[in-house]
Amino acid sequence: MNKNTARKIADMMTWARVFSVVPITVLAWYELKWWVFGLYIAASLTDLLDGIFARRGAPPATDIDFDGLADLLFMVMTLLWLWLLIPGFFPKYWLPYLPALVLLETYMISTRIRFPQLTVPHLESGRIAMALFCFLLPVLIIWNDIPWFVHLVFIVGTASKIQLTWSIAGAVKPKRVKEPNH
Repeated sequence: MNKNTARKIADMMTWARVFSVVPITVLAWYELKWWVFGLYIAASLTDLLDGIFARRGAPPATDIDFDGLADLLFMVMTLLWLWLLIPGFFPKYWLPYLPALVLLETYMISTRIRFPQLTVPHLESGRIAMALFCFLLPVLIIWNDIPWFVHLVFIVGTASKIQLTWSIAGAVKPKRVKEPNH
C-alpha cells in the first residue's frame, strides 16, 4: 500500500471517530444503550485502525497530534456518555481519578501550547490504556456496575497519563550548563 494512501486512511479513521461523537451523544441523551453500544464499538475500532494505517503511512502533514486530540475528545465524551447512561457512576468513581486526570491533561495541553514544536510520543502504555478505556462503556452497558473493572481502567489510565507527563516534562526540562572551575 502506498504510504500517502495509508496516511489518508488513518486520517479518515480519526475524523470518523471525531464525527461519531454527535450521534453517540444524541443516542445516549435518549438512553438508547444498545445503539450507543454498537456505534461506540464501531468508533472505538477506528482508533485501532487509524493506528495500524498511521504506522504504515507517511508522516502527518503537520506537527499537530490529531489522533491524540481525537482520543482526548473521545475520552471526555465517553465520560459524558457514562454520566448519561450509568446511574450513580460519577458520585461513586470520580475521586481520585478525574481530578488527577484533569490536572495531568491540563499540564499536557499547556505544555503543547508553550512548546508547539514538541512532539507527543505515543507510548505503548497509552495504547493499552486507551484500549482498556474503550472497553469501559460497553462492559458497563452489558453488566452494569463492576467496581473492580472501573478502578482497573482508571488506575491504568492515570498511570499511563503520569508516564506520558513525565516523558513530556523530561523533554522540556532545561538542561543545566556546567560552569567551568576557576
